[in-house]
Amino acid sequence: MLDRLALLVVGVICAWLAWASWHFGGEPMTGMFMAFVLVAYAVDNFQLRRQVRQLLADRDKREKREKDAGLRRLMRGLLVVRDKRKES
Repeated sequence: MLDRLALLVVGVICAWLAWASWHFGGEPMTGMFMAFVLVAYAVDNFQLRRQVRQLLADRDKREKREKDAGLRRLMRGLLVVRDKRKES
């Protein structure tokens, strides 16, 4: 019940702010709001792209490390087999 009331209050406040911005700011307020939203999306997009690049770099490093570890394990196994053949 309290959540519903809080949601209703926030909705009324947002509706009032929308009306007030349109009433007192008119058309220029709409343009300023759109510019603000555009800049906010650009900043968010920039941060997401940077995060994706970092995640891809981390994945590449991890795959290279796993590949190198696998090659070392294979080499050790081959050396063990070679040593066993020499002994027999």
